[in-house]
Amino acid sequence: MVIDFKFGHVLGRAAGLFSVAAATVVTAHAADTFEPSPDMLDPTPIYSQQPAVDGINFTASALTGAIGGYGNHMFLLSASTPIPYFSQFGAQLDLGIGNYRSDYTSAAGGLHLFWRDPSIGMFGIYGDYGYVNPEHAGRTGFEASIYMDRFTLDVFVGKQYGQHVFTKVVDEVDLAYYFTDNFRGSIGHRLTSRGNVGNLSFEYMSDTYAGWSIFGEAEAGEDNYHSAWIGLRYSFGTGGSNTLLERDRNSGLPVRIPRNIASVTQCGNLPEPKPQTWWRSEMTNLCASKDEIESEGARVSKQ
Repeated sequence: MVIDFKFGHVLGRAAGLFSVAAATVVTAHAADTFEPSPDMLDPTPIYSQQPAVDGINFTASALTGAIGGYGNHMFLLSASTPIPYFSQFGAQLDLGIGNYRSDYTSAAGGLHLFWRDPSIGMFGIYGDYGYVNPEHAGRTGFEASIYMDRFTLDVFVGKQYGQHVFTKVVDEVDLAYYFTDNFRGSIGHRLTSRGNVGNLSFEYMSDTYAGWSIFGEAEAGEDNYHSAWIGLRYSFGTGGSNTLLERDRNSGLPVRIPRNIASVTQCGNLPEPKPQTWWRSEMTNLCASKDEIESEGARVSKQ
């Protein structure tokens, strides 16, 4: 009985060791033959892996031309950055300073806060401010872009408001096409305090001189409004964009300056000041279309 007990004990231990060894072999074999899927390698959704802005990026521009038929020259600076801890969201600040008709200072600023997936599009809120001494006005609303291969549809819709304008809906709509990765052309529509405006624009980035591009816009519409300007832009920063197409979808957003100062380039002194409201003081000057200014009993004093 003692011998049988010891023999059974030995058999039990041997069976246990065999089971451990077999499990080890099966596990090793499975590890050699199993190939994990890409989702298991990185379970983060693909869209979450694409930042709204690919680094801290800047553009510096100088432009010259005419707005509302009168000369305007400006320097522009833009800075765009991802928002810390929320890489799918970004921010961009645009600033401009210049001279309008040699008699007036022109200045503008704009702020974008947005979500973007460079493979799909962008959505955000936008606000800006335009000043042509001494009149000024602002715009606030929503902006969005849809990226479709070489096409980009860009839309801004908001409200115009301020000390020298009537509150009303404004917009900017552009359909752009990239003929090459470094050449973009677009056709668009603007709604300003002066009415509906059609727009054509282009931008070409040099293949030889990295970061440098030439751009221009021309527009005309109601109230005998017409404008055109051309400029030189330099893009730089920590992002990895090497072409115009990459810059526009990975680094920065459209700069809406000097478009936004068009609403304060034609103004008249009101014979009867508009009373103060909760959001502005007494209005003595009105910037609008010629017909709207005259309907208020005023005459155009600045164009």
